[in-house]
Amino acid sequence: MISFALDADQELVRETVRKFAADAIRPNLRAWEKAGGVPLAAKQQFHELGLGLIDVPEASGGGGAGLLTAALVHEELAFGDPGAAVALFAPHLAPAAVLELGDEEQARRLLARFAEPAGASRLGAVAWSEKQGAPLEGFATVAEKQDGGWLLHGSKAFVVNGGKADLTIVFAQIDRGLGWRGIGAFAVESPGASTGGALPDGLRSGDRHALLGLETVHAAELVLDGLFVPDGSRLRTKDNISDALARFFARASLINAARQVGLARASYELALEYTQDRHAFGKPVAHFQSIAFTLADMHMDVESARWMVWRAAAAIDRGEDHARLVAEAAAHANEAAFRVADNGVQLLGGAGYIQDFPAEKWLRDTRALSLFAPTDQLTQLAAASATLGHPVGDALPSSAIQPLFL
Repeated sequence: MISFALDADQELVRETVRKFAADAIRPNLRAWEKAGGVPLAAKQQFHELGLGLIDVPEASGGGGAGLLTAALVHEELAFGDPGAAVALFAPHLAPAAVLELGDEEQARRLLARFAEPAGASRLGAVAWSEKQGAPLEGFATVAEKQDGGWLLHGSKAFVVNGGKADLTIVFAQIDRGLGWRGIGAFAVESPGASTGGALPDGLRSGDRHALLGLETVHAAELVLDGLFVPDGSRLRTKDNISDALARFFARASLINAARQVGLARASYELALEYTQDRHAFGKPVAHFQSIAFTLADMHMDVESARWMVWRAAAAIDRGEDHARLVAEAAAHANEAAFRVADNGVQLLGGAGYIQDFPAEKWLRDTRALSLFAPTDQLTQLAAASATLGHPVGDALPSSAIQPLFL
């Protein structure tokens, strides 16, 4: 049976987040962009909704609602503002990394901080990308075994919440000769870093990166110079590391794709309203054929991207084969969102290019979102691999490709 109907709980979640986005996010879109971040009061308001760990199992302190419900949350947040959607989601992708690469004990211990009353101020991060010189398979950053733990040496680039996260999942090479099979994921705990506390010895942060879009997002370089991580903080992957990474990237892809859907919907609705309100030759400009056709294309892009995201997320929730569905949904959402945002600017004319309207911001934001892990090119590669019957794991992002992680 095929159904796109949401259940009562999902409808309630969607309406709750939609109201929050309309009341708390959209009116502050420009102010938060100029401030370079979201105020703690807004983060606390979102945290009190209990949606930060919506798809994390209840045993690990989450809502246990599944990935489809999480996609609803991220679409509605991004409809309010994509940058705020990222900044408000304080755990970022750290929980997904822990769930897919660690064991149940590690998940309970490491994710509890995000569910606490003070969780609104707690930040997570994933340190994957590296600058030029990284190998095609694996990392230049290395982890050396020591008594009771590991020493990490190297640097990571484009780390969202870099230097500010209470929990950072750092990927490093353990065995150079094994490529992807020789990597490890390490949970670096920095209690209080999100509120200005000191980083552990051997870890320091570089300057904040200036981004093209999503200016509310903090991204920076991390330098690891003999950072000690105890044995218990190396994530104990339950199976093949490549399989675990594929699952992690599937979740990351769909969360980001849901944000692209929300952005595209916002851009389409603004263009529709603007062209219906503006008149020429005695009728709304939306009624001119070229504009009406463009609006129809924009709407079809939004709808098709949403259904593909929902279908892939539902497949993951049901434990079904999902590699091809995820790859195609992520690739289509990236392309569709950019088309819609680009057309949104075009239909507003000069008004689309000035900051009186958010159309120009959404065009910048969608390009930024397409660089998050996995990047637009990698989602295309994964989709092509699935189409040809090749393992989608072959499309794991080399650290040198430098995706960002949210």
